[in-house]
Amino acid sequence: MKTCKVVAYLVEVRKLHAKSADNLKFGNFNGAETLRAALQKILGGYAKYSNLKLYEKTFKVDLHPANNGPLTGLFMSGDYGQAGDIVDTTSGSVAYKKKRTEALPEPFFFYMAVPDHEQRGVLCLQQAGLVGVKGLFETTVAGVFSQKYPEYRLHIRQMTVADMLSEYLKSGAVEEIIVEKHEIPSDIADRFGGVKKAYPGKFTYTIQAKAGLFKKDGLIAFAKGQKELSDVFEFDDHGFDVVKTKIRIGNETKTLNLTRPDSISSSFDITGDVALGADGYPTVDSLKKEFEKIASDLAKRGGIKL
Repeated sequence: MKTCKVVAYLVEVRKLHAKSADNLKFGNFNGAETLRAALQKILGGYAKYSNLKLYEKTFKVDLHPANNGPLTGLFMSGDYGQAGDIVDTTSGSVAYKKKRTEALPEPFFFYMAVPDHEQRGVLCLQQAGLVGVKGLFETTVAGVFSQKYPEYRLHIRQMTVADMLSEYLKSGAVEEIIVEKHEIPSDIADRFGGVKKAYPGKFTYTIQAKAGLFKKDGLIAFAKGQKELSDVFEFDDHGFDVVKTKIRIGNETKTLNLTRPDSISSSFDITGDVALGADGYPTVDSLKKEFEKIASDLAKRGGIKL
């Protein structure tokens, strides 16, 4: 079986040309309906195979029936445009001559949670080996969404450290700031070695203070790349290349590397956790179970209540 992975994303909806770039609440995003209902209609409109010339793919959506909760189902997707032999591997002979207009669709499971009370949702897509359906999903769902609702845009993106940081800061307190430079500055090295020369190594500078000292908005702006470190803190000119923060939420302490805002892994290998069906593909039940675990963990890290 091919490697089976889950690739997770955040889902947001915003009003086009709005003065504020804030996300809209899903429950009443356009003043008339919920985002879930809108997406359910779009996905339900792909019950029969259609061709997407942009990618030379044929596809359909097998949407699982549900009146509420996450939207789940299978994207059946296959390539066309090239002829070839379909070989019987038990005999080595050609069993069928595939035409350029023919395709062999494969199933890709999807899980999308957009709770009415939230402004961010979770989308998980299956990837088989190196093949996935993110581009197809964005074109057929987000693209059609913008056509049906021209004043709004559906955004699908990966979670960043900045997303987690803003949510953690709402209920937590910054206890510590740690900055590192992977070279010992000459003035520091001179104090210990007597030579005014920078040396390879790691120079760490830590600030611990009472709650309320650190500027939360400054940390978020730095994590998003909107401000330089020198705009947030007045450190000596040592050129720190790593910035970390420790945030306490209740009895738990979380450490975040603010220098790498896109470092959160959003791809999860579940090959050994799913069960194979008679067709050689992972069963829907086992996929759904693993997808729910990953979506729940991602939502928890991002402060999203599913």
